[in-house]
Amino acid sequence: MYRPSIKSMRTLATLMVVSAGLFFWSYNSSVQVKQSNYDLKYQAAQKTVEAFSILHQDRADAGWALDEVNDPNQSALIGVQYSLITSSEGNLGSKLTSINPNFTAVILQMLLDAGVKRGDRVAVAFTGSFPALNIAVTIACELLDVEPVIITSVASSMWGANEPEFTYLDIESILRDHGVIQHTTVAASIGGGDDIGRSLSKAGRVAIEEAIHNNEVIFIDAGSLSQSQQDRRTIYQQYAGDGAYAAFINVGGGVSVLGHSANGRLIPPGLSKTYLQRNYPAKGVIHDFWEKSVPVIHLLNVNEIAVAYGLPLSPVPLPPVGSGEIFTVERHNLTIAWISVIILFGLLFTVLLLDRDKHKLWEQGVDPDTLM
Repeated sequence: MYRPSIKSMRTLATLMVVSAGLFFWSYNSSVQVKQSNYDLKYQAAQKTVEAFSILHQDRADAGWALDEVNDPNQSALIGVQYSLITSSEGNLGSKLTSINPNFTAVILQMLLDAGVKRGDRVAVAFTGSFPALNIAVTIACELLDVEPVIITSVASSMWGANEPEFTYLDIESILRDHGVIQHTTVAASIGGGDDIGRSLSKAGRVAIEEAIHNNEVIFIDAGSLSQSQQDRRTIYQQYAGDGAYAAFINVGGGVSVLGHSANGRLIPPGLSKTYLQRNYPAKGVIHDFWEKSVPVIHLLNVNEIAVAYGLPLSPVPLPPVGSGEIFTVERHNLTIAWISVIILFGLLFTVLLLDRDKHKLWEQGVDPDTLM
């Protein structure tokens, strides 16, 4: 009977080594593949860098000393812990995560996934809490040639745009004057408790009213939360005209938009196309759009969104433009994989042919090793 010879064992061992080598070659041979709309996303992030640079220079020219500990990237978009217009607690880590120019590419992708097209109009709600995300939303909309109708609650949580002389409305005006953005807030409320400045001091409310007046924005001077919500509905309707909104974008935890602070967690972060029936403590303006099947982009739980799109948390220094899975993904090189498969199958086929010939010789009573 046929018994494997030393030479056959060596052949099998060689085949094993070659197979392992081909496997590791294929496994470790990867290429970076550009995601869809790569160039547009890169342009969006690059424009955001330009916006951040302008704001940094503006604060430097104003003689500000930026906080090197709490704003390690010297962005000028991290405010202070307490101020006259601070409305609530804020998480410094999430604020640092939001100051990533590549977040603009994420928002642009959400708009595309929502089905927003060139020439569409989107309703937008900002607060002062995440100025970097507000900027990112505006830039993403403008690069897609989409018109954002923006209403802002000016008050901010800790570490946001909570300097009375540098509110988000001021930030918008600076960027508009430098030609970075074209669309700015059309109407603004004080923000804070019930969207009327509850929990703020009188001096804080006055400071916000002055910022609204100085930036020539319509003042939503409501006496209650329900009135603020109704005023917002009216303004959005006036700017919509006979058309409809292609999406609703919310940044931050404005109570008139969410209806109740608990809804900030109940509403899924990021893009939602389908309304979720949940036990909401109260409904806000965001629900008006959502219930009418208007896609909603909810930007509040920033760290969750960053993780979902492969962006780093609280990065120091800021990542370079174009980094992250939103731009490129690593994939195995299919060419190398196919070459490895062909080589391996060729070797296996050769070994099988040789083995078949040896079996024939054994059947004929000839030891094949004596012929080698």
